[in-house]
Formats: sequence, C-alpha cells, structure tokens
Amino acid sequence: MTKTMQALVWHGVGDLRSEEVPVPRIGAKEVLVKVRYAGICATDQEIFGGHYPYPAPYIPGHEITGTIEEIGEGVEQLQVGDRVVIDPAIPCETCRYCRNGRPEFCQHYRELGINENGGWAQFVKAPARCVYRIPDTLVDQSAAVIEPLVCPFGAVHAAGVETGDHVLVIGDGPAAMYFVQIARMMGAASVSVSYKLDSRVPELRKCGAVHFAESKRIHELTDTKAYQAHGGFDLVIDAVGYSETIRQAIEMVRIGGRIIFYGLKEAETNGFPHKEVILKNLTLYGRTNAPALWGKVIECIENGFLQIDFIPDQVVRPHEVAELLAKPQWPWVKCIVKWSG
Repeated sequence: MTKTMQALVWHGVGDLRSEEVPVPRIGAKEVLVKVRYAGICATDQEIFGGHYPYPAPYIPGHEITGTIEEIGEGVEQLQVGDRVVIDPAIPCETCRYCRNGRPEFCQHYRELGINENGGWAQFVKAPARCVYRIPDTLVDQSAAVIEPLVCPFGAVHAAGVETGDHVLVIGDGPAAMYFVQIARMMGAASVSVSYKLDSRVPELRKCGAVHFAESKRIHELTDTKAYQAHGGFDLVIDAVGYSETIRQAIEMVRIGGRIIFYGLKEAETNGFPHKEVILKNLTLYGRTNAPALWGKVIECIENGFLQIDFIPDQVVRPHEVAELLAKPQWPWVKCIVKWSG
C-alpha cells in the first residue's frame, strides 16, 4: 500500500492547501478507511475562517463515508472491504459521563476533522467502535450525510415528541429537513416550517412539513390550526441560531412547551429573553452529537422511515473546496467532496 496520500490541510484563516502527507498508521482496535465522500458543512466554513479554537495545521472533514482498507489487532466486527460511515466524535470512555453511559456529554472527547485529522483526505483512521456498516441499499453519496442526521436525531430524542404534538422548525437547510422527518416519524401531528428560501419549500414538503411561512412573516403561522390547538407550538426547533430566530422560538412556543436550540449562526445572542422563558415555564434543550444513537439512525434509514437520498445535491472535487468555503452563501442544500471512485 502507498505510504502517502493527498489531503486538504488547514493552515490558518482562509488557508486550505492540497498536500501530500503520510497515510495514517493504525493501532489496535482501529481501522483505516479509504474515503469515498466527505461532507462540507457550516462548521467547516467556521474552521476555514479561524473561528474554532483548535490550532492549525490539521485535516478537516467530519462527515465521512468510505470502505475499510485495513483493520488493526482486536477488531472483530468489521472486515476489509466493508462500506462504512464514521462517527467523528470519539468519547474518552474514562470520564464520569462515559462511565455512566452518557458519552454525548464526554468531558474529553476528540473529534475527527475538528481537533484531529479528519476525512478531507484519501484515507482516515478511526477507532473501530466509531465505525458502522452501511446498508447495501444506501448509496455512498447518501451515506456521507448520515453524521449531520444523527445530531438532530439526538436532539429530538432528548426533547421528545408526544403523539399529537404540533412542531415548528425554524430554518430550511439540511438540518431543518432532518428535523421535519424525525418529528413526523416520532408521532407529531403536524410540522410547520419558517423558511428563508422559496426554493427549499418543495424539499421541506417532501420531508413532511404541512404549513409554511417565510421567516419575516413567521407570525402568519399563528393563524394555523397547528398553532391554535394548544395556544402555541408544543415543540419549536431553532435550526438557525440567530438572535432573531431564538426570540421567534420563544414567542411561538406554547406555555409549558419545549425548545431545541440547534443552530449556531451567532456565537452570542443579543438580549436573550429569559423573562419569557421563566414566565412561560419553558424547557430548553441544546444538543450536538449523539454517539449512542448511530445504530438506531442507520436502522431507521434502512427501514425507510428517514429519507436522505435527496439531501446531497452538489458533488465537488477536492481542488474546489477552498474556493467554496470562501463563499458567504451556498445555493445548494448539501455539498459533498468526492475522494475516490
């Protein structure tokens, strides 16, 4: 096997270079994956712009699918040639949260593409416990967007959806499309969406949303039966993360309702309306990864409960990535990088 590979290496603000680097060496209970596709998300754009606290240089890319090239000693559940997807979040297994079965709260977790070399390369290594086979019915391009589905799944799993709940999703990106599907799958009576781009409405409708309002006219949704049934939405999900969308979420949720804050567009929120949170007796949830739920998510995809084939709608080659990251906005729903095949 070759000893070097091509990779995109981040060297600092706006500086992403294509370089020849050593192929990672694996140890016991690790696997080497030949990357087929790796996703691009807003987090990668923030890394590119220098807004993450981890020092350069390293290889970004945390949404990864490929085939196993090599297995280390002690790996029994995986074989060379398996088509797999990687959970980039690596819990330490030693902190009190990991020991108590809550790895999503790990105090020392590492993450491929965030603070360790990731999947914007021909090969990436990962602990075997973080690698999952993908169903034969799922194409590689779709498998590349499983990771950004697991995170919303974990958020809704934490907040809960009761049968008959009316849910509002604020946002129109891939996370919003996932949230709509997950809420419907878990028993929501209806899902409404506040969107920005008209072009996203057909996909959101395909996901199961039934009521729509452009973001600047979100209060039009107060005229729907979904809102009026309980004097507000039972669960509101902010998949954007601006100060304005946070305020909208608190305004649109019913008394005693729940809110998931998921989007991270602004690092800090101006004038958080804590008084309304208290007076409305709201429960707030914040979630990122969900390492314990990967198997469940893949099972839901395999059984047809969650549809992801239409999410990746732009495929690029590695040499195009730096230029794309420099753009302030992207016209597509989800872009992935093709590394092999």
